[in-house]
Amino acid sequence: MRTLAELQDALDEDLAWRRSELHSYLSATRRAESDSPTQRTLCRAGVPLLYAHWEGYAKHCLSLYLQYVGRRRLTYGELHPAFVALGHESSLDSQEGLSATRRIVRRAQALLSGDSVRATIPWRRGVDTQSNLNSSRCFDLFESLGLDASPLNTKARLIDYRLLKARNEIAHGQYLDVGVESYEELHLEVLVIMNFVRNTVNAAAENGLYKRPVVS
Repeated sequence: MRTLAELQDALDEDLAWRRSELHSYLSATRRAESDSPTQRTLCRAGVPLLYAHWEGYAKHCLSLYLQYVGRRRLTYGELHPAFVALGHESSLDSQEGLSATRRIVRRAQALLSGDSVRATIPWRRGVDTQSNLNSSRCFDLFESLGLDASPLNTKARLIDYRLLKARNEIAHGQYLDVGVESYEELHLEVLVIMNFVRNTVNAAAENGLYKRPVVS
């Protein structure tokens, strides 16, 4: 993931197969007899699939962006504060046995003297969605990469309840009545938030938002 074109291609390719699969599944629910047990079963089973693609794509996009920035080989002085924090915390994590006090002191030392040092960004492990990508975790991940997730504020309830909570209930064997209209609406909403993640990452990379703003 060394060039912007490679990043954009990877974002688009991953979104394309997910969109194709979700559209195919939606078509299957529409072909089933209206309001039949089969159709309701398909709709209910589709909720975990929608959630899986939401979490999977968000994790993939943010991990690709982290890798892209990490491979810019920039110094701490050139990077957005979010990546400075990521780099220094990763370095501290690799030093075993540090007490809380020593960690604080070493963090301060690194921040005061590290602008000319090439950043060590922990991109190989990607981002951690903790297998439960609620809105709070989503906003934290965006913040950790210097990205603005505020447009998703209006989607918080959708993410937390209609996707995550419903996924958990269905996955744990609870009955949840999901009609085809409700499923179609959720399908469209998931595509919207997936596209938002893609567009946000693409714009950040394209406009160099991972760099520290130049103060005139």
